[in-house]
Amino acid sequence: MLGHSLKILLLLLYFFFFCFSQAASAEEKYNTNIRYLYVQPGQTLHNIVRRLYPQRKKEWSTLRSEIVKINPHAFVNSNESKMKAGVRLELPQRMVVRPEVRPPARRKQVGVVEKRRGRVIAIDEYKRSRDLNVGRPVFLGDKIVTGEDGYLRLKMIDKAILDLHCYSIMVIEDYAIKGKRRSIINLLQGSIHRVTGTIGKLTGDVYEMKTPIANVGVRGTEYALRVYQSKGCGGSVDADNGFYLEVIKGLVNVHNKAGKLLVAKGDMAYVPLPDKKPVEKKFNPAILHPVKKAVSTPSMVKDNSISIWWWLLGIVIIAVAI
Repeated sequence: MLGHSLKILLLLLYFFFFCFSQAASAEEKYNTNIRYLYVQPGQTLHNIVRRLYPQRKKEWSTLRSEIVKINPHAFVNSNESKMKAGVRLELPQRMVVRPEVRPPARRKQVGVVEKRRGRVIAIDEYKRSRDLNVGRPVFLGDKIVTGEDGYLRLKMIDKAILDLHCYSIMVIEDYAIKGKRRSIINLLQGSIHRVTGTIGKLTGDVYEMKTPIANVGVRGTEYALRVYQSKGCGGSVDADNGFYLEVIKGLVNVHNKAGKLLVAKGDMAYVPLPDKKPVEKKFNPAILHPVKKAVSTPSMVKDNSISIWWWLLGIVIIAVAI
């Protein structure tokens, strides 16, 4: 009798352990790294998922369903094709849990944070997120995300300066100054101002600023770029979701599958869609350069008031003389 009871107890313990281990593994499979994204007018959930998870095409449908499920406020009647503009999406970042036999290899540092304002985070190739504070390094493979009030200045290993503004998502795909010198950065959305460093000044250098609409190649230059960012922020104005570029110094080659265009200092380029050719086009500079409002100081107000009194006094003197 005692032996029979012991067998039952062992079976119950095995069943409990089995169920617990299955639940734990299921929970680990969906370990999350939460990010946030503000929906721009005209954006669709399909395009957002496609840009954020380009290597996981087979999971796009599942990822869209997950986003709808955890963001009921962002959709009309839970319809993924009816997404509201201006709302904040909470994005699940699913990751595969692998047993860590040894620590990951040392990551390659490619730059350092010189300035930072607002919410700015980096997500590494292991899907771990961290805040990017002043003095912190950035590494090869980092995906950098700025919030509604976010701003980041990076100084890269080749002395290039890179200003990333709000509502931006950027991936550092490659950066090397030894051997074959190359700089490949993917701006998935947002706005950026860049002064190139030593990479891009020699004929054999590989320099590419990739975007979903068109790519940029340079030979030692300074430029401002905005893509897939309809809502203005930080003083910039609203615009459509196209590609906007202004060359401040040097020469830029803008190209996509539809054509290419050389843009010189002082000129602007616009591309509405990936299948449209780049064209030279003048647009409102406030699309790329935030407008600063003039602020009057107390001394200015005081000086103006004094000048008004002198003006009134002059009128009185003239009236008395007459």
